[in-house]
Amino acid sequence: MGDSLIREYQEFVDDTLYNIWIYTEDLSEEELYHTFDLGNYYLNEVFITTEELFLAYELKELPEVQRKSLTESNRFVKATVMHELTHEYIHQIGVEMTQVDSIYVDRAYQDFFRIYSKINKPGVRFIEEGICEYVSGKMGEIIPPESVLIPESVSDLTEESKEYMIYYKYSSQYLSPFLDTTGLKRGIKILLHNPPPTSAEILAPELFFGRLVLPDR
Repeated sequence: MGDSLIREYQEFVDDTLYNIWIYTEDLSEEELYHTFDLGNYYLNEVFITTEELFLAYELKELPEVQRKSLTESNRFVKATVMHELTHEYIHQIGVEMTQVDSIYVDRAYQDFFRIYSKINKPGVRFIEEGICEYVSGKMGEIIPPESVLIPESVSDLTEESKEYMIYYKYSSQYLSPFLDTTGLKRGIKILLHNPPPTSAEILAPELFFGRLVLPDR
């Protein structure tokens, strides 16, 4: 189904994805494995776990009775693929900005620094995962939470038990009004052009969005 999912993604974003391949793999063997990891992204490659963690191939296949019993879920193969493809789309837009449009991409989002930024700077991960979950939600492939956990302190950002709700669910809610206003691609360009949010700015969205600088084009 890989090719058809890529086509569907391209139709949704009204843009083209280049040089992307989809594979399956047992992600539980990965060094930085989390129990909520359903997929992984590497440059030009998307990996979907072979573990039996999914509720269905796609949300519309889930029985209505089971759906009503869930407060939220992204445990669908299709939703996971769309999430991981968005990581590639973010990367592609960054390349387009620097090589085609001559628009500066903040150092934190540049390929060389990206690996270390995800570990040391929660803002990069927060923004990227938030964009990915935003797209999966807009495509109607996940069950959004009835309410999200809003972090109250910097310590919440490093608490493992809160990681999923903060970096996948709160982040999507945090970015939704902005991306709804700018449109997906334009919004991603603005986000990549600016330094990612600090821990304090994750706690206070108005601080982050209030200091964003628009690229020239």
